Amino acid sequence: MNKNPMEKNKQNFVLSVPSVVKKGDIMIKKEVQFETITPLFTGDVKREMTEIKPASIMGSLRFWFEVICHFSGRFNTEKYSKEEFDYNKYERLVEKNPSAADDEICEQLQLSPVARYFGCTGWKSKIGFEKIYLGKDEIKFVYPRNNKIVYGKNWYLPNCYFEGKFTIVFTTESTEIAENILWPLLNFIQEYGFLGVKNNIGFGRVRIICDGLESYQELKIDGKNFYPSQIVNEVNQKYKMINFNTICYYKLENVKSEYFVAIKKLLSDKSRQRSNEKSWQKRHYIFGSINNDSFSNKIGVKTDEAKGPNATKIIPLIRNKDIGFLGIPGIIHLPEV
Repeated sequence: MNKNPMEKNKQNFVLSVPSVVKKGDIMIKKEVQFETITPLFTGDVKREMTEIKPASIMGSLRFWFEVICHFSGRFNTEKYSKEEFDYNKYERLVEKNPSAADDEICEQLQLSPVARYFGCTGWKSKIGFEKIYLGKDEIKFVYPRNNKIVYGKNWYLPNCYFEGKFTIVFTTESTEIAENILWPLLNFIQEYGFLGVKNNIGFGRVRIICDGLESYQELKIDGKNFYPSQIVNEVNQKYKMINFNTICYYKLENVKSEYFVAIKKLLSDKSRQRSNEKSWQKRHYIFGSINNDSFSNKIGVKTDEAKGPNATKIIPLIRNKDIGFLGIPGIIHLPEV
């Protein structure tokens, strides 16, 4: 792997170390400012938005980290196969070796990278928030007069969404976790990912305003170092086929990236592609459906089965420089994104 070309800029990215020490770990804090490219929605149980919900943002970070790990192909082995914490085995390991580091314990527990860094039952997340806040001039909750996006189709804007800037104070258990996991993840999300929900209508695209963070592009887990953006296959054409083995970005040409212009074009194109898929099981799985049907996908010798309802796996992606679709059908058990 080539050395990060932006290594020289890292000295500009300073992590603040507070005097909070817990179980031998120094909690690292860093403020990161975000600005919306497309509207942001993090609704509550009533599907209303009165604030930016930390749980929704954390869920997005966890999801896109899972996407990266899955499509990298480096962690789809027995060594990283567990999503649940085995407390009894943990006690035995600690009793046998009280000075064992967390990484060593996680390896013996066969915890997946997602469970290791974002937690699971019995195992605390190593990445968190201290707070999310908005500046006085940055609060912009929008209440659209007309919720309909495309006439004749069931795509609607929520009753309220957020546009503008917001700041998250992140916490990590170590500098290494910030530099090797969180910052590369945020850079990937800025390029290809989303925060919050309603991503099926292009919501949740953000740019990051934080000097030096762009230097941390390389993800480092258990000595497996790679650049997440390199696992995305960019295709300069309209969506034509589904690839279950990789992330694909199907880029459209000569379309304005202004949200309401772009999303109408993308949703109309997606509707036509959905209609062209003859297999209704595959259509429901890939493009989303509320039906309780199932779809089986065989990759090599392994067969995964997804049971509905299904969230869409062809997501409208609006960037500053271009627009298109992000295809992630290889993620079988997909939450709402």
